[in-house]
Amino acid sequence: MPANHDGAALLYDYFKHLTGLCLFSLGGVAALTDKVAGRSLALLVITFLVIGLAGLISFSATGSIVDSRSKGKPIRRDITYCRHAAPLMLSVGLGMFLYLFVTARGH
Repeated sequence: MPANHDGAALLYDYFKHLTGLCLFSLGGVAALTDKVAGRSLALLVITFLVIGLAGLISFSATGSIVDSRSKGKPIRRDITYCRHAAPLMLSVGLGMFLYLFVTARGH
Protein backbone atom coordinates (compact mmCIF):
# COMPACT_ATOMS: atom_id res chain seq x y z
CA MET A 1 0.00 0.00 0.00
CA PRO A 2 1.59 3.33 -1.00
CA ALA A 3 2.24 5.83 1.75
CA ASN A 4 0.25 9.03 1.71
CA HIS A 5 2.47 12.03 1.21
CA ASP A 6 2.10 15.60 0.20
CA GLY A 7 4.26 16.33 -2.83
CA ALA A 8 4.06 20.06 -2.15
CA ALA A 9 5.43 19.56 1.37
CA LEU A 10 8.32 17.48 0.00
CA LEU A 11 9.14 20.12 -2.59
CA TYR A 12 8.91 22.87 0.00
CA ASP A 13 11.36 21.08 2.29
CA TYR A 14 13.66 20.33 -0.64
CA PHE A 15 13.83 23.95 -1.74
CA LYS A 16 14.09 25.18 1.85
CA HIS A 17 17.16 23.03 2.47
CA LEU A 18 18.61 23.90 -0.93
CA THR A 19 18.28 27.59 -0.11
CA GLY A 20 20.17 26.97 3.12
CA LEU A 21 22.91 25.11 1.25
CA CYS A 22 23.26 28.00 -1.17
CA LEU A 23 23.56 30.53 1.66
CA PHE A 24 26.07 28.33 3.47
CA SER A 25 28.05 27.94 0.24
CA LEU A 26 28.08 31.69 -0.37
CA GLY A 27 29.40 32.19 3.15
CA GLY A 28 32.11 29.57 2.62
CA VAL A 29 33.17 31.07 -0.68
CA ALA A 30 33.23 34.55 0.85
CA ALA A 31 35.33 33.29 3.77
CA LEU A 32 37.87 31.70 1.45
CA THR A 33 38.15 34.45 -1.17
CA ASP A 34 41.48 35.61 0.24
CA LYS A 35 42.89 32.15 -0.53
CA VAL A 36 42.23 32.65 -4.23
CA ALA A 37 43.66 36.16 -4.34
CA GLY A 38 45.62 36.68 -7.51
CA ARG A 39 43.35 34.39 -9.52
CA SER A 40 40.78 35.66 -11.96
CA LEU A 41 38.49 38.16 -10.26
CA ALA A 42 35.95 37.66 -13.06
CA LEU A 43 35.70 33.91 -12.32
CA LEU A 44 35.26 34.62 -8.63
CA VAL A 45 32.44 37.08 -9.34
CA ILE A 46 30.79 34.59 -11.70
CA THR A 47 31.06 31.96 -8.97
CA PHE A 48 29.21 34.22 -6.54
CA LEU A 49 26.57 35.01 -9.17
CA VAL A 50 25.96 31.37 -10.11
CA ILE A 51 25.62 30.23 -6.48
CA GLY A 52 23.52 33.29 -5.67
CA LEU A 53 21.24 32.58 -8.61
CA ALA A 54 20.81 29.00 -7.40
CA GLY A 55 19.76 30.37 -4.02
CA LEU A 56 17.40 32.86 -5.63
CA ILE A 57 15.76 30.15 -7.74
CA SER A 58 15.28 27.85 -4.76
CA PHE A 59 13.98 30.67 -2.54
CA SER A 60 11.57 31.79 -5.27
CA ALA A 61 10.34 28.24 -5.70
CA THR A 62 9.71 28.01 -1.97
CA GLY A 63 7.69 31.21 -2.11
CA SER A 64 5.75 29.96 -5.12
CA ILE A 65 4.81 26.77 -3.26
CA VAL A 66 3.65 28.76 -0.23
CA ASP A 67 1.64 31.09 -2.47
CA SER A 68 -0.01 28.20 -4.30
CA ARG A 69 -0.86 26.29 -1.15
CA SER A 70 -2.20 29.32 0.67
CA LYS A 71 -4.53 30.11 -2.23
CA GLY A 72 -5.59 26.50 -2.74
CA LYS A 73 -4.19 26.47 -6.26
CA PRO A 74 -2.06 23.77 -7.86
CA ILE A 75 1.69 24.27 -7.87
CA ARG A 76 3.04 25.86 -11.03
CA ARG A 77 4.23 23.35 -13.60
CA ASP A 78 7.53 25.15 -14.10
CA ILE A 79 8.60 24.26 -10.55
CA THR A 80 10.19 21.16 -12.11
CA TYR A 81 12.63 23.41 -13.96
CA CYS A 82 13.55 25.05 -10.66
CA ARG A 83 14.03 21.62 -9.09
CA HIS A 84 16.62 20.81 -11.73
CA ALA A 85 18.18 24.24 -12.32
CA ALA A 86 18.94 25.24 -8.71
CA PRO A 87 21.07 22.21 -7.68
CA LEU A 88 22.76 22.23 -11.08
CA MET A 89 23.75 25.86 -10.67
CA LEU A 90 24.90 25.26 -7.10
CA SER A 91 27.07 22.38 -8.29
CA VAL A 92 28.54 24.43 -11.13
CA GLY A 93 29.28 27.36 -8.82
CA LEU A 94 30.94 25.16 -6.22
CA GLY A 95 32.90 23.39 -8.94
CA MET A 96 34.14 26.73 -10.25
CA PHE A 97 35.23 27.75 -6.78
CA LEU A 98 36.97 24.44 -6.13
CA TYR A 99 38.86 24.88 -9.39
CA LEU A 100 39.96 28.37 -8.33
CA PHE A 101 40.86 27.18 -4.84
CA VAL A 102 42.86 24.13 -5.94
CA THR A 103 44.77 25.94 -8.66
CA ALA A 104 45.54 28.84 -6.32
CA ARG A 105 46.95 26.46 -3.70
CA GLY A 106 49.61 25.38 -6.20
CA HIS A 107 51.00 28.93 -6.47
